[in-house]
Amino acid sequence: MFSILHVSDLHRSREEPVDNGSLIAALLADSDRYQGETPRVPPPDAIVVSGDLIQGARIGVADWQQSMRDQYEVAKGFLSMLCDRFLGGDKSRMVLIPGNHDVCWNTSFGSMEKVSATDYPGDLHWALTEPDSVFRWSWKEQALYRIRDAASYARRMDFYWDFIGDFYAGVDLLLPIDRSRGFQLFELCNRRIVVAAFDSIVGNDCFGYSGAIPRGAVGQCAMALRDANHSYDLRMAVWHHSIQGPPARTDYMDVSQVQEMIGHGFQLGLHGHQHIAATQTQLVHLDESRSMSVVSAGSLCAGARELPRGVNRQYNIIVIEDDFLRGRVHVREMGEGEQFSRKRNGAFLNGYVEISWQPKTDVMGRERDAQSDNSRRTVMAAEAAFKQGNPEQAVDLLRSVDTSAPGYARKLMTDALLAFSDWRQLASLLQSPQTVEESVLLVSALVESGDLEGAQDKLGQATGVDVGTRQALQSRIDTKRLMRQQ
Repeated sequence: MFSILHVSDLHRSREEPVDNGSLIAALLADSDRYQGETPRVPPPDAIVVSGDLIQGARIGVADWQQSMRDQYEVAKGFLSMLCDRFLGGDKSRMVLIPGNHDVCWNTSFGSMEKVSATDYPGDLHWALTEPDSVFRWSWKEQALYRIRDAASYARRMDFYWDFIGDFYAGVDLLLPIDRSRGFQLFELCNRRIVVAAFDSIVGNDCFGYSGAIPRGAVGQCAMALRDANHSYDLRMAVWHHSIQGPPARTDYMDVSQVQEMIGHGFQLGLHGHQHIAATQTQLVHLDESRSMSVVSAGSLCAGARELPRGVNRQYNIIVIEDDFLRGRVHVREMGEGEQFSRKRNGAFLNGYVEISWQPKTDVMGRERDAQSDNSRRTVMAAEAAFKQGNPEQAVDLLRSVDTSAPGYARKLMTDALLAFSDWRQLASLLQSPQTVEESVLLVSALVESGDLEGAQDKLGQATGVDVGTRQALQSRIDTKRLMRQQ
């Protein structure tokens, strides 16, 4: 099993009622509880934080720049402590994405100008809703604004990205952090799971609340994964915004972007924003063969004014089974004494729900085995290295492949080790010979590495070796013994 601690909507600031230390203490205490529950919930192997790391600064507040920096310092303290306590400080296993509260409203407002009523576009609705529109509507003022300085507007995420650059400094990721790419990639569970962390804050600012992933980012992510030349047992996607909501609300994301992810093989999606835990399944073209399990986390730290009525602070533990095709979402909810325990209402009467997703298939509809795909690629790369006269590289590549069973990988490893006379490794590889040829090579490797007793023992066990070859091997052992005595 692989366990993910999924938290969201931290809204960290110095004014929030729950401090970092109290939150971490409550999470650790709950970890002690859920590890003893049935079904078993293992301690987290990774952490996903699906946006809204800070609360943000309202327009016009005094010294808003310092307020933003202070809030990210609080967030950094919490996330670092969380990573240290649950992941031993390994930040490569902590996935962070931005949310709408991470957008600097003051920077975005400073890049805009109010439009005179005489200059309103003829079709105001289209002007506001067309892709990449520069217009924004202020319901409070009943006035139209226009982005006049695109470069300044683009800097509204600088506080977040400066924080991210510092947080992941020196961390080895599949791709370096890139603030303009629209996604980041993380590998978990010994490269068996890949997580695409998407920015769903395109167009988010002091007047724009709907979520959107940058145009083309999902496709670029799919190409990056193709170029990585590695198969994963599970493709996960993370974004911030909800994908459905009331008709009068505008702060959720178009589900078509999730459907595009599904088309590129993503099977499990995580998000936050709605401040309440939920699970549902999204389908592509109503085709059950291509679906995604979508999981929302409640808010871990939002204040009482921001939580839905009757909802407390929450977080999820997602347990993925060893087949990478199903799992469980355990929802933990804060109650008396500011302690977490099982959520026991709604869809989570038992404290958890089971989820599943479809296996990956090839173009013929056949189920694909990611580990077999990776082994095949590795053997092909090792073969190419060997043919190019680099047997050492071939051996290094083949270390990640199972060479214990008969087959081409084992034969290639044998040939590569022979090519640069690594007798000790060759003897280790052939310790349980599976053919007569391997028995002969094993005895020879043991003789060359100086293990004459082992060579004699293996020669005695060898069956099927012809008399001439057996005599020749015995002669080599005897000669080596004589040389030692001189």
